[in-house]
Amino acid sequence: MPRVVIGIVGYYQFIRGYALGPELMARLQAEPWPDGIEIRELNWGPIAIVQDFQASGETYDRMVLIGAVDRGWAPGSVSVRRWAGGALEPLAVQRRVFEAVTGVISLDNLLVIGAQFGVWPDQLFTVEVQLGESSVSDLVLAEIEVDRQAGQMGIIGEKPLTPDNIKIVDRIVALTRRAALEGAQGVPEVMPLTVEQLTQPAAFCHNQFTVDCQVPRQSNGMGLTQ
Repeated sequence: MPRVVIGIVGYYQFIRGYALGPELMARLQAEPWPDGIEIRELNWGPIAIVQDFQASGETYDRMVLIGAVDRGWAPGSVSVRRWAGGALEPLAVQRRVFEAVTGVISLDNLLVIGAQFGVWPDQLFTVEVQLGESSVSDLVLAEIEVDRQAGQMGIIGEKPLTPDNIKIVDRIVALTRRAALEGAQGVPEVMPLTVEQLTQPAAFCHNQFTVDCQVPRQSNGMGLTQ
């Protein structure tokens, strides 16, 4: 049996109602996996994750990374991609490294940085779910509002999965299992994922000077200018 790592990127153990939360982890861990399958929480920066893989010295035949992305699909869509990579300009890689060290957890940044440092096996799959950009914050705010309306205190993150999120979790588990156990043969609908298809990192700061700033020189009345 090949050695396989399954990692949830952006896993939130304290929000039950989130599709990448503890319900997904519990479902994956409860699956009847053969020997050689590891399930990991990858809920920290891409730099640290890549360094951890480097330091371990372990080699794997296949990896499956699960995460939320924005590819412009319908909300709730789940798909499987096979990482095909591609060349990026050094500055483009550096922008993702910069975003990573600021603490941003991103599947796309992890893919690029891991490829840059050569930690990925030949078979790298992503199981991607299209969620709203503010999915987690909207969920938390909704729980606060319910508690406020009910006039009682509550624990944020205890709200159970909605029926829609249950369907998402079911779909993630099914596709992850097929990709982990059988690779591309188990997922005929798998699509390639290249660097050109990745979501661009956020522009934290962008400055542009369009004209030179000039201060008019004026006479001080004594034949001198200032």
